[in-house]
Amino acid sequence: MQDASRDLFTYTVKCIQIRRKLRIEKRQQENLLLSVLPAHISMGMKLAIIERLKEHGDRRCMPDNNFHSLYVKRHQNVSILYADIVGFTQLASDCSPKELVVVLNELFGKFDQIAKANECMRIKILGDCYYCVSGLPVSLPTHARNCVKMGL
Repeated sequence: MQDASRDLFTYTVKCIQIRRKLRIEKRQQENLLLSVLPAHISMGMKLAIIERLKEHGDRRCMPDNNFHSLYVKRHQNVSILYADIVGFTQLASDCSPKELVVVLNELFGKFDQIAKANECMRIKILGDCYYCVSGLPVSLPTHARNCVKMGL
């Protein structure tokens, strides 16, 4: 009886540890997805993958085309801001790589705060270029003004 109780306890502890690890990994995957895609697109992609998993039941039978679907939607009346750092080449040559990463991280963090305050959404950071849009995912009549205010 004690052996069975001990085995059950050990099994329960392992299940709890696995669930905790699964929750952490799920959160990390969601954060990764949100770091490269806007929330409304990543949510749509996530729901489509979950639906596909439900349809196919066993993952081994599921086709390997999770990312072959296009998550494209046409939007009208949006504005895009493209910001390029003037003098970036000189800055990059004057700083160590670590210092440059710190400077860019602080700068783009402030850009994100200003974008949010002006109803803009960051699309991408590519090197020293910052891209954001206003009027997505919800259409805004002030999209152009928002991007201009963001740029100033």
